[in-house]
Amino acid sequence: MDHRKENTRKAILKAMVTCLQTQTFNDITTINLARTAGISRSSFYTHFKDKYEMIDSYQKELFLVIEDIFNQHHNDKQAALIDIFSLFKREELLSALISSNGSQELQGFLLTKVRRFIDRNTFERFGHTDLNLVEHDYASIYFSQAVFGIFQAWIAKGKIETPEEMTKLLLKLLP
Repeated sequence: MDHRKENTRKAILKAMVTCLQTQTFNDITTINLARTAGISRSSFYTHFKDKYEMIDSYQKELFLVIEDIFNQHHNDKQAALIDIFSLFKREELLSALISSNGSQELQGFLLTKVRRFIDRNTFERFGHTDLNLVEHDYASIYFSQAVFGIFQAWIAKGKIETPEEMTKLLLKLLP
């Protein structure tokens, strides 16, 4: 890919970040994106069919990265959380997509990953061996929503704390 095409693609992705600061994903149009990126609509369409294809392409790349983080650190929650917070720190579009204005699809994917990450062993290690399957199911929903809420709050507050500080805080709060 030549540099101009890559620069235009980056400008479009950056435009999505900017638009998500004031609009929900559903309210953003290709006209908004093109104008914010400083390009013509036809230039937008040479890269993507529409905003959904753009986000789908970006999310597919992210899904692989997130999946790899959780697989690589399956038994090391601290390392996985540091990597996830670090990913949020450097990926502005990812941060925007998990904000309250962002992509429900990406948020659902991340919630599922976090929920699987908080497994039965997590509860058993902290003395919650008395949970039946239904209770465990609800507990994992509860804790995954809490973790996701921490991600969103950290991003909304400007990612002031380091990934290591946020990981330490989160591990204190988790069972």
